[in-house]
Amino acid sequence: MLAVCGCAREPSRPLTVAFGDAPVTLDPHTSNRNVAWSVLSSFYDPLVSLSPEMRPQPALAVSWEHNDATHWRFRLRPGVKFCNGDALTADDVVASFERARHLPASAVSQYLVGVRSITSDGESTVVIETDGDQADLLNRLSFILVVRAADAGPGPITAPIGTASYRFAGVRKDGSVLATAWAGWRGRPDCRDVVFEFCRTGAEAAGQLLAGKVDVCHLIPDDWIPEVARAAGVRLEQQPRLAVQLLGVDANEAQGEARRALADPRVRRALLLALDRGSWVARLFRGNGAVASQYVHPAVFGYDPALSPSPYDPKAARRLLAEAGFADGFTVTLRYDAASAAVADAIASDLEKVGVRVELRPGARRAALVYFAWACSTGDASDFFESLIRGAANPALADEPTGALLDAAGREADPAKRLALLQRAQRRTLEFLPILPLTIRWGTKGLSPRVDVVIRYDEREDVAAFRWRR
Repeated sequence: MLAVCGCAREPSRPLTVAFGDAPVTLDPHTSNRNVAWSVLSSFYDPLVSLSPEMRPQPALAVSWEHNDATHWRFRLRPGVKFCNGDALTADDVVASFERARHLPASAVSQYLVGVRSITSDGESTVVIETDGDQADLLNRLSFILVVRAADAGPGPITAPIGTASYRFAGVRKDGSVLATAWAGWRGRPDCRDVVFEFCRTGAEAAGQLLAGKVDVCHLIPDDWIPEVARAAGVRLEQQPRLAVQLLGVDANEAQGEARRALADPRVRRALLLALDRGSWVARLFRGNGAVASQYVHPAVFGYDPALSPSPYDPKAARRLLAEAGFADGFTVTLRYDAASAAVADAIASDLEKVGVRVELRPGARRAALVYFAWACSTGDASDFFESLIRGAANPALADEPTGALLDAAGREADPAKRLALLQRAQRRTLEFLPILPLTIRWGTKGLSPRVDVVIRYDEREDVAAFRWRR
């Protein structure tokens, strides 16, 4: 009896993680939803993973060499097995990459843009050839999860067999996913049995936490935070979020004088100066955020700590508008989704004060101004630039000096030099403001008294790293 009482006992009830989101697909190559990565990463591993701070680190590849500008060699970690006992080989990696690249339903093929080929060199080495320099390749590889070659066909994967810390244990009728730990290459996780539960809303997930039915509420809605904070035993942890809220400007979608106005960089700067973003953070976000100084989150490679946010200065905004020939303002349309209605109202109110009249178009397909958020999910600023600046169809975004800086950053292998190039590209983009940086928001995670978690910048719930409190 003394021996039994002296040993720490694992809780009999499974660890339950609740999301205020729809159930996920279990096919690692056909989903790119944030919530899905929490589940999929429990079953599957990539060659290279991202640390909680968004830096590349070894996973199935124990090491790699960048032999020349277009060739990478990855040495696989020895002794890795899939959870069914099959040994991991280079052929499994090659088959997984080919499936991710060519599957018609693939949601991750964009992470392999620029990859010319992937081949095996023996059972434990993989060679990736690229079209040119791909300085952010390691970051992008973290989104390509490895399946068995036997599972890499065109059909959907519904029962995961991977190398990560958990075995798939089934799906309940409500869509909840069950997982059981096993002693894979990382060792057996502390939390043996896990339930990933999907609620209709974040409020429902928070209610489950308050009722003692779940251990982790992925994100507590802002208006629930005071109630959860008062609950006995429940803990709140700040959850960083990589997304930056932005206001896209497309003069081609404007009508009449608004088209000419939005094409002028002075007008775009006036719009930014007219927005009282600090008050949004206080009023609308309940203090859970900050005014953005640039296009990427501080955790992203390419962030420039020397930059400060543009101030709220409606007088300067009116002066710039007059200087550009729009002292009487103009009328412009604004597109946003239903969840952002409060921010859209604030944008319209702030711009009205400097003479810019805003027609709100919730859910519209096209508008001159677009409120949206962008997260550099790879942890690298090139994600933003390649997707929204270089890859944009709007000619106003095609700035040759910025393109030259991005080309140089793509070729640069030295991290310090590459960081400086990305920072210069960001400063250049902030000069002519094709997109306005607005705010950064963070979330709040709710926890039961039973568990300690690891907070990640990409918001994934890495249950293999969680620990029971004993």
